[in-house]
Amino acid sequence: MDSPNIILVVFDTLRSNVWSVYGGDVETPYMRDFLRDSNIFPRPIAPSPWTAPSHMSFFTGFYPGEHGVHEDMEHGDGKVLEKIFEYDGENIISKLRNIGYTTIGYSANPWLSPGTGFDRYFNSFTFFSSEYMNMEEMNAVNEYKKYGKNRYQAAKNLLISGNFKEFCRYYKIHRRIIKRKREVGYPFIKGSDIIVDQIMNSSYEQPFFLFINLMEAHEPSAPWELDTDDRKIKYLDLAGKDIISEKRMNETREGYKRSLGILDRQFGRLVEYLKKMKIYENTMIIVTSDHGQALKEERKVPYYGHGNFLYDEIIEVPLIIKFHGNRKIDIKNGNQSLVNLPEQIISAVEGNFDDFMTSEYVFSESFGPVHDLETLVKEGVLPSDIDYVGMRNKILYPKKAVYWNKYKLTVNGLTGEIDEFKENGKDIDRNEKKDVVDHLREQIYIFKGKENFKV
Repeated sequence: MDSPNIILVVFDTLRSNVWSVYGGDVETPYMRDFLRDSNIFPRPIAPSPWTAPSHMSFFTGFYPGEHGVHEDMEHGDGKVLEKIFEYDGENIISKLRNIGYTTIGYSANPWLSPGTGFDRYFNSFTFFSSEYMNMEEMNAVNEYKKYGKNRYQAAKNLLISGNFKEFCRYYKIHRRIIKRKREVGYPFIKGSDIIVDQIMNSSYEQPFFLFINLMEAHEPSAPWELDTDDRKIKYLDLAGKDIISEKRMNETREGYKRSLGILDRQFGRLVEYLKKMKIYENTMIIVTSDHGQALKEERKVPYYGHGNFLYDEIIEVPLIIKFHGNRKIDIKNGNQSLVNLPEQIISAVEGNFDDFMTSEYVFSESFGPVHDLETLVKEGVLPSDIDYVGMRNKILYPKKAVYWNKYKLTVNGLTGEIDEFKENGKDIDRNEKKDVVDHLREQIYIFKGKENFKV
């Protein structure tokens, strides 16, 4: 058999436990059909609670603390793009290119777009805005942010200043954007239709590696979230200054589930296209997510969004792999680390179909707040009358989680205190399993390397 094609599909922001194939209540008929030819892994863990570090791990095979592309206490995500360019090692894309693969990327996530550094080693990489904006419109939206923190304030300030020419230009552009969003069904659909259409209207020299990031599960997930910066929503809620109502949160939960049905239909279109082109059989297809989404579950700190925390709903994600030849494999007992994706891919290309995803110890890590809160204050996104230093140290501190067998331990990196200790997903008394706690603390201590992290 010829070298297999490889497709890596990332359903951005998709937690596993809403999906019926993982025991949730959202049915996905196209994915159920796909499972007949595939292998579903029971407990995959994302290495990070947000996009950039996780994708870097998918490509390099290293944890964030090893490849260095992650947030920090001082800058949030402010230095992450620099860190991407500073990384000069090989990754799965360069390795596949070196053995003759055509490498193509499609993304609706701005973090994964041309110029970010993630597009290195791809023969081609195309970005489609999840908000259905072209480059002119995206540039205009960013340009008008200097007039106000949302479109209403920008328009108002332009009128007050007497700048009618700019106001008219601004109005026309935003009217065009809003009309297009309504026509396509935004915020429930966010570009997957365009990306799948593009793939179906293209041809690729084989063997190919195709990377796809789809944003339907990413916030905003309900109409009430539109025209409000999602960073403002989550941090004001965390600070207790503007708590999200249960009514609004329920709308968001329903919208989030709705997005999975849309992803399922688009994925079904992709699979049917591969079958029609007679390349499905010889294609390895990986379906996963870079992180999940918290929907204000009952936690130590209830939270909406992702990043900042290592809650199960944020780092437990799906993983389904169809090997070329539709091979079924023996999946080991334990947890799966998505850091192992490059090894699994290369091994399969070489004809080895062992389970390389499952590891004895699986980790996930956060290095502080994803955003620089002081910068958000300067930009007018957040008010100045909140103790952001206190929030950072008491809530948004560095964290590391380790999974082993049926246990999970999460540790506060500033104090060494235990955030979570779970058995089979349920909180348990750490004093009753002191030997397990000590064992997992030791694993985190070994894992942290030279980092200044208390255990």
